[in-house]
Amino acid sequence: MQITELLVRRDDLSAIAAATREASPGAGEVLLRIDGFALTANNMTYAAHGVDMAYWGFFPAPDGFGIVPVWGFATVVDSRVEGIAPGARFYGYWPMASHALVMPVKSGPHGFTDGAAHRRQLPPVYNGYVAASAAFGLEAIQSLFRPLYTTSFVLDAMLAASPATTLVLTSASSKTALGLAQAARGRQRIIGLTAPGNRDFVAGTGYYDRIVDYADAGTLADEAGPVALIDFSGNGAVRHAVHSALGDRLIESHVVGDTHWDAANSNDLPGVAPRLFFAPSVIVERIAEWGQAGFESRLAAAWTGFIASTGWLQVETGVGPEAAIAAWQALAAGQIDLAKGVVLTI
Repeated sequence: MQITELLVRRDDLSAIAAATREASPGAGEVLLRIDGFALTANNMTYAAHGVDMAYWGFFPAPDGFGIVPVWGFATVVDSRVEGIAPGARFYGYWPMASHALVMPVKSGPHGFTDGAAHRRQLPPVYNGYVAASAAFGLEAIQSLFRPLYTTSFVLDAMLAASPATTLVLTSASSKTALGLAQAARGRQRIIGLTAPGNRDFVAGTGYYDRIVDYADAGTLADEAGPVALIDFSGNGAVRHAVHSALGDRLIESHVVGDTHWDAANSNDLPGVAPRLFFAPSVIVERIAEWGQAGFESRLAAAWTGFIASTGWLQVETGVGPEAAIAAWQALAAGQIDLAKGVVLTI
């Protein structure tokens, strides 16, 4: 079968092109058609950290190129694995492509793990595929928020135990930041840092107690402590401004993502040292603490509350390689409408 993959240049993340090749499952493999996947700032983070966090390793590509991982749903079209039949549908971590070839292990009624050799040393949280279920709501909403909200959820669990009375979230319009802001609102004061053009959108969600333009980060000097910074932007200049404004009132600084992948970063920061928050490792720790069932029940309850608050979201769909390429280039240029969730099919 001919499949289409979108290849991104590793040295220029805005450069993307479609490529076709033949693929069919061998013994122990399954070929799935990717029915729909979300495209968000999180995918740009995967690309920006393709090397240092091994995101390029999930779906091999020609030298100099990478295939960006995406979250969504897929249907089995050809299977060489007993118990996984054509027509079965799964949610998980796919290539930005029309199809995906996987090697299921540990398969059962609830899903499977991709045991392909090249994925065995990669974070296991990305290798699990679960049977499609309506229990989490519409598939478009799941594709857009489900993987990101898990990060919001474990961040919130960590910050619930923090002595900080105020949380400052950069990239306040990002989906992971929105999930955290909604979860923590009412327990701690929530301040969102954002670009001027995003202020109306961020305010319209109702999740933030105060919204500050990036250029006005110095005004955080009037905030009482203790404060925790959760940096989703990866913008070193913004991080420096927040550290400088808050001084010793800033007791925690967490770096979660790099949505501003092309901005300069600085490690020369006053005050508390920033710490990298790597969600897959924290998820494993929480599962060990709560058990798998306990983790899933807590996550499901939090997810239900968040989704009930997302009346501001509009889902926008696109079909075909050209639509996906245009959406990726718009994302790279920072031109995606924040009130719209983009769901694509190659």
